[in-house]
Amino acid sequence: MGYKRGGIIMDKWENQIKMRVNPQVPASVEQRMNETLRSLPKKKTYPRFYYPVAAVFLVGFLLFGISFMSPTLAETLRSVPVIGSIFKMVGDIGTQKGEQEGLTTLLGQQVEIDGQVITFTESLYDGSQIHIGYLIESYTQEKTTYPTDFLSNLQLTIDGKGVSYGMGERGEVLENGDYAGILSIHVDDELPDQFTLGIRSQKEKALHVELPITKQGENRAFLVNETVESEDLTMHVDKVTFFPTSTEIMFRQIMDEKVFESKKYDWLDYQIVDDKGNVLQPFSGGGGGGPMKNGQLLQTFNYYYEPLETIPRSLTFKPYLIVGNEKVEEVKADWTGEKLTLSQGGIGEITVLDIKSENNLVTLIVETKGDDAFWQANSILIEKRNGEPFHQEKTPKRVENALNQYEVQFAADVAEEDIRIVTYKQKAPKFLEELEVTIELGE
Repeated sequence: MGYKRGGIIMDKWENQIKMRVNPQVPASVEQRMNETLRSLPKKKTYPRFYYPVAAVFLVGFLLFGISFMSPTLAETLRSVPVIGSIFKMVGDIGTQKGEQEGLTTLLGQQVEIDGQVITFTESLYDGSQIHIGYLIESYTQEKTTYPTDFLSNLQLTIDGKGVSYGMGERGEVLENGDYAGILSIHVDDELPDQFTLGIRSQKEKALHVELPITKQGENRAFLVNETVESEDLTMHVDKVTFFPTSTEIMFRQIMDEKVFESKKYDWLDYQIVDDKGNVLQPFSGGGGGGPMKNGQLLQTFNYYYEPLETIPRSLTFKPYLIVGNEKVEEVKADWTGEKLTLSQGGIGEITVLDIKSENNLVTLIVETKGDDAFWQANSILIEKRNGEPFHQEKTPKRVENALNQYEVQFAADVAEEDIRIVTYKQKAPKFLEELEVTIELGE
């Protein structure tokens, strides 16, 4: 199973839009994978990614409550300012919401790899994905390494039994030199409310832990059982579940072997729109299938989007094909204190409604008009008029009770009158209208 999702000095800007310019990998793997890749003045951010793993080995681990830890470990947790808030600091809006609602559990397991201490600090599980917060103290990076390298070649177990899973990571190097990260895990099998998550590295012998996990928070599921089809693709939308940290869509798709091999649907992605027209922020997703049966491939997917405070009356599931651009064409304009609209090409336009610059943070309120509101809001940066770029501090956040409006923040010490807005032109996605499904929730 593969999982995804998940933009700036110019090279990072180009990395963010690479998947829409001469695409070379499937949207289901790469699209928005670098959504959380940020390049900040005082800290470096790493992307969240998902990849398939089949785990079949046994592992071991021990959870310590803070009162039962060794004095040294307890002092470490007390002295690190981010403990208890890693989800808040580097998480998406889903894990941040889970932390705010008190759904996290304090952990205290340490391992040492190549002289660097890694502390597993907290967990969050509401029935959807398992999230584990961790801290690498005084992180040092060589040119050929990343802080997530220790996560390669992992074997996971649930209560001692190997499982098939998808895994991803996101995090930041903090100002004090520590690295704060979140490991997110989707397990294919149905999980009990309480279990032990085993994590073991095939590469690093020191990484061998077990984490007691407890499900917290309520969820509500709706069976959908809607089937739609085009001439060469059939889709079954099976279930929608509203978790405290995410909205999960479960669906299947069937295509002939020849269609699969043609790669016609390699860049197929899925937009979710609520009954008020809001485009939900995508978090992660993916799936798998096979082998071929009677010349057809059946694939099963789980996709995760932003959590909702209230259940809407309906959600619309909108499959679409991403259309690549032959070249990157930037659009720039100076901010003059008045509403500013910039073209983003065939996908639509973005309007900057207001800008505030204070305490080394620039906040934009933008409004998008076009085919993919969230992606359009994510496709913007600012720079000084001398060309010095600044980058999004966080993923754009929807403005409540305002259609297609977002708050976008940048870590920058720049006067409002010296700000230039930068975006780029993109081709409109190709929506497959015959495969759209409106899910009536009856609320």
